[in-house]
Amino acid sequence: MTAEAAATAGPDGGLTIDPVRAECIRTLFQQIRNSFAAAGVVTIYMCATQAPFQPWREIAGWLAVQLATQVFRLWLVARYRKIPADDDGTRLERAARLNTLYMLIAGLVWGSTAFLFMETRQPITVALTLCGLYGISGGSVPGNAYNPSGLYAFVGAIFGLVMIRFLLIGQYAYDVLGLASIGYSAILFGFCRVQNRELKEGFAIRFENRRLLAALEVEKAEAEAARARAEKANLAKSQLLAAASHDLRQPLHALSLFSGSLQSLALDEEAKDVASRIQSNVAAMEKLFNGLLDISRLEAGVVQSHREPMSCRDLFDRLAGYFDPMAERQGLDLRFRDTTLWVDADPALTEQICVNLVTNALRYTRTGGVLVAARKRGQRISIEVSDTGIGIARADQARIFDEFVQIGNPERDRGKGLGLGLAIAQRLAAILGSRIEIASIEGRGSRFSFALPAALPAKPAKTLAAPDLMRGLRVLLVDDDAMVREGASLLLRQWGVEVALAEDLAPAEALVRDNPPFDICLADYRLPGDRDGLSVIATLAALPNPPRAFCLVTGDMAAEVLAAADAARVPIIHKPLHPARLRALLNHLASGARREVA
Repeated sequence: MTAEAAATAGPDGGLTIDPVRAECIRTLFQQIRNSFAAAGVVTIYMCATQAPFQPWREIAGWLAVQLATQVFRLWLVARYRKIPADDDGTRLERAARLNTLYMLIAGLVWGSTAFLFMETRQPITVALTLCGLYGISGGSVPGNAYNPSGLYAFVGAIFGLVMIRFLLIGQYAYDVLGLASIGYSAILFGFCRVQNRELKEGFAIRFENRRLLAALEVEKAEAEAARARAEKANLAKSQLLAAASHDLRQPLHALSLFSGSLQSLALDEEAKDVASRIQSNVAAMEKLFNGLLDISRLEAGVVQSHREPMSCRDLFDRLAGYFDPMAERQGLDLRFRDTTLWVDADPALTEQICVNLVTNALRYTRTGGVLVAARKRGQRISIEVSDTGIGIARADQARIFDEFVQIGNPERDRGKGLGLGLAIAQRLAAILGSRIEIASIEGRGSRFSFALPAALPAKPAKTLAAPDLMRGLRVLLVDDDAMVREGASLLLRQWGVEVALAEDLAPAEALVRDNPPFDICLADYRLPGDRDGLSVIATLAALPNPPRAFCLVTGDMAAEVLAAADAARVPIIHKPLHPARLRALLNHLASGARREVA
C-alpha cells in the first residue's frame, strides 16, 4: 500500500491514516538507530578502501557531505519525536515523506562514489566501490520495508548513477555490469515489497487481536453486569418465594392438620367425601410446595450424595409398585425390563430421578406405553425411560429442563404437573456426576437416559418393620400460630400422643424445666421478634434434661435457612405436613430417641 492509498482526507480537511500505515511509520523511525550504525560502518569501509587510490581531498569532501546527510536525518528523528500520540496522521505522513526525501539525497550521495572513486585504470577501485554500494543498498531493505518509497528512492538513486557512470565509460563489460546492478536493484525492490506485505499483515492481525480483545472485554463487562442483575433478580425471587411460601404454608399447614383430624372422626358419607376433597386439595398444594422446596434445597447445596451399590431390579420393583396402578388407569403398557445389573449411586436420589422421569413419561403418553430399562455401556450403566408419547420438538429439547417449562400444557392444567420434575431430575443427576440425555421425535415418543458407574452386587440386608411408637409419646410443640397449635394438638392426641404447647422460648423453657424429658421437640422456624426455631432448639438443648430429639418445622424455603439447619445437624420438615408424613416423622424420631435412652 502506498502512502497515497493509506492516507485520505479527513472530515476537517486534514489527513486520516489507517492504523497499519501509522504503525509502519512509527516502526520505521524506531529502526533508524540501526540504520545509523550500518551507514557508519559502510562509510568507514568506503574511506578506508579508497585511501590508497584517491586524493584525500576528494575522500574528505565526500565524507563531509555524508556527515551532513546524517545531521539532516537526526533532525528528522527529533522532529518525529515531537509528534503527539493523538496525531490524526498528518504529521506522521509528513515525517514519512521527509524520510523518503532523505533517502533520495542519501542515495545520490552514495551513488556519487561511482564518479568519485571508480577508476577504470585501476579495476580494483570499481570492485571495492561496488562492494560498498551493494552492501549499503542490500542492508537498507529490512529497515525501509516499513516505507518502500524510501527504499525505491535510495536504491534507485544509487544504481541509476552507477548505470550512468558505466555507460559513460563506453565499454561492453561495464555496460553488462551496469545492467547487472540494475537487476540487483530490481531484486531488492521485490524483497522490499514482500517484506512490506508481510509486515502489514502482521500489524493488521495485531490490531484485529486488539479489537477482538477490546470487544471481548466489553462483552465480559456486559456479561458480568447481566450476571449481577440475574443474581439480584434471583435473590429477590428467592426472598419473595421464601416469604410468600411461609405465609401460605401456615394456614395450609393448619388446614392439613384439621382435615387429618376430621377424617379420623365418625362421619356420614357426605361429610367423609367433603373431608376427602379437602385433603386432596391440600395434597395438591403440598405437591407444589414440595417441588419448590426441592429446587431450593438443590440451590442451597444441602443435598448430599451417599453412594452405595444399588440393584436396578430392586429399583424397578419399587417403581412398578408406584406406577402400575397409574398406568393401568390410563390404559398404558408400563414395562420394566428384568436386569441383574447394579450401579454405584445414592438410592434415594436415583429413585427420585426415575420417579420424575417415569411420571413425565406417563403424563405425556396417550397411547402405547413406557419402557424402563438398564443397559450396560462400558463401565457405566445407562438407566433409560422410553415412551411412545407426544415427543418433543428439537427446538424445545434444550429448555425442557428449565423450571416451570411445560411444552404440552399451555393451559397450565394442574393435572399435568408443574414443570419442575425434569429440572429437579437434571440437578439430582448432576449431584450423582451424571447428566440426563434426551432423544426425541415429535409425535413418536422420547427416551430419557442417565448413566451411573457399574457396581458389584451387595449382600442382602435384613429389614424389620418399624413399630408404631405413637402411644405414650411425649411431644413439645413450639409454634406462634394458635391455629397450628390447636390443629396439631387435636391430631396428635387422637394418636395417643401427650402434647405440650408453647408459643415462644420462655414457656418452652418452663415446660422443659418442670416436666420429665420430652421425647421430641418440634419447633417452628419463624417465631415472634428476632428469635427463630434454630436458636430455640439450641437453647432447649443446653438445658438440664432436654428433649431427646429435635426437628425444625418451617414453610421457609430460603437457601440460607436450609443451609443453617444442615450446619446445625437439625432435621427439617416443611409445611404443610400431611398427617401420614407427620406420623412417619414422629415414629422415626421416637425410635432414635428411645435407642439413646436404652
